[in-house]
Amino acid sequence: MAWWYCAIGIGFVLLAIDHIVIGDKLWLIGVRLVIAAGFGFLAFMEFRARDRKP
Repeated sequence: MAWWYCAIGIGFVLLAIDHIVIGDKLWLIGVRLVIAAGFGFLAFMEFRARDRKP
């Protein structure tokens, strides 16, 4: 599941970069980056939980 979170987070980062290039509103770009950070955090927590399992 962690790799899915990574892929979704990367997708939102790429979407934010695309909207930076086309000149979209900054608050919409910020929302996309916050969502990407959230998915990155979920991926990090999933990877940590997997490492702790015996």
